[in-house]
Amino acid sequence: MVSRRGFIAGGLGTLGVMALAGPASAATNHTCDIAIIGGGVGGVAAAIAALKKNRTVVLTEETSMVGGQFSSQLVPADEHYWIEPSKGAYGQSGQYKALRKAVRDSYKRYRPVTQAFKNSNEPNPGNAWVSRIAAEPMVWRNRMMDVLQPYVNSGKLKILYKTTPTSAVVSGQNVTTVTVETPSGPSTISARYFIDATELGDLLPIVGANYTVGAEANTNELHNDATTPNPGNQQSITWVAALGYNRKNPGDYRTAAPPNYEQHRPDFDAFFADNLFDPTRDWSWDDGPNFWQYRRVVAQSNFTVDVEEVTLLNYPCNDYKGGALLNVSAADRQAHLDEAKNLTACLIHYLQNHIPRKDGCGQGYPGLRLRPDISETPDGYAAHPYIREARRMVSIGRVWEWHVGVKARPNNDRAAQFNDSVGTGHYWLDIHAGPEFEGGLWEECYTYQIPFMALISNNRKNVLPGGKNLGVSHVVNGAYRLHPTEWAVGEAAGLAAHTCIAWGLTPEQLRSQRMADFQGVLRRYGSVLEWPDSLQTKWKD
Repeated sequence: MVSRRGFIAGGLGTLGVMALAGPASAATNHTCDIAIIGGGVGGVAAAIAALKKNRTVVLTEETSMVGGQFSSQLVPADEHYWIEPSKGAYGQSGQYKALRKAVRDSYKRYRPVTQAFKNSNEPNPGNAWVSRIAAEPMVWRNRMMDVLQPYVNSGKLKILYKTTPTSAVVSGQNVTTVTVETPSGPSTISARYFIDATELGDLLPIVGANYTVGAEANTNELHNDATTPNPGNQQSITWVAALGYNRKNPGDYRTAAPPNYEQHRPDFDAFFADNLFDPTRDWSWDDGPNFWQYRRVVAQSNFTVDVEEVTLLNYPCNDYKGGALLNVSAADRQAHLDEAKNLTACLIHYLQNHIPRKDGCGQGYPGLRLRPDISETPDGYAAHPYIREARRMVSIGRVWEWHVGVKARPNNDRAAQFNDSVGTGHYWLDIHAGPEFEGGLWEECYTYQIPFMALISNNRKNVLPGGKNLGVSHVVNGAYRLHPTEWAVGEAAGLAAHTCIAWGLTPEQLRSQRMADFQGVLRRYGSVLEWPDSLQTKWKD
């Protein structure tokens, strides 16, 4: 579970409480150049970048696997139109590009895939229509570990699984140690730089870094007219599950209705009244897009042997909107997590028993079954809920909607161009409805840059964000939260930490004194800092 010891509820702009981690005889002490707290997409990218620069790294992860959205959260890559080789392979770093290629190559090399799959430069293992590479979560995880494992073997990298931060020692504006809770007890990590790559920005309050939660006030943004802060306006979470269906021998895997099923059923009826779900067949334009294929990661059409198809259940109707995870008590937080998982259980029961079928066979698909082997969890549910919004660092400069939103920039034909860019990305301003925002948001966003100013804390000199907890607004988070951008943020953080150590500068000094030199470091590593001029005016294909 994601509940953690010592949870601290922090208000908007409120400093988290720092507990000094005194010496303990039973504690294990780790010393490294760079400590990365959180092993998700950005954490892995940060670790790879630092390790390739010959830094020693301790990487912690609260689940039993690295990869975050890709693996423990069961979310195939959400990407943009120009990321594929045939469209220019833009808006991604060299390391992210290599990861995508490694995932595809592993299927071609080790799986009984068709010749058409092998011949394709852009095969999609699940033939999903929401992800260009809908691969099994553990394939993503394993390809990341292919890069990390040699550093583990050499002693340069230590990975601490099922580990969460609990307290820190801060001297002036610098963090000296962070204490973490591991399965075997507390450990302390001493490092020169700390990167918060947790899914919820959990390190920020522990080290006393300024941060915001939810929607800010008085931002002059087109899609945020709030005059008072709203910490409860956080995106919904989704507890994803891996669901299989054998078309030739579907079987019957139905179980009793979960608690609260009748409460949720009307929402499922409403969603599937307008959206097709049919695991017995592929896409049909006659009935509209088939949601069985929405995030499908195993497609029979790609294999030369019979397989059970698998989809990852992540739909608008199992987005949990009943409450937020941040700025609430530990008890309320755990209750929301339990209810989010229950919501997905109810959806599975509905799909097995009551969804109207279009083939004249009544209701439900009893052959749908949970696939623990795909999720690598005992029950077939994700090891961690899908998190769309974290605490966000109060940085020396923040990215607002009027920097990147198409409608918010009526007198411009592209996003703001930052001379301190450390990466690029693209997605729409996509905010899933939550407890304080019923309608959600889906608005055009230009191809954008990631400015270094959004990675520099306004009150902690050696703490960097490594994911969606960088300094962006609640609205902009809707675009900057997806896989390629999170990777780019983590990569920039890892390289910034290394460079600051090498050159004896703080991040703010690095930006003000040697930004061009640092951008040279980024480019030589393979980071991409700008879009081609022809794509800077784009927000869709």
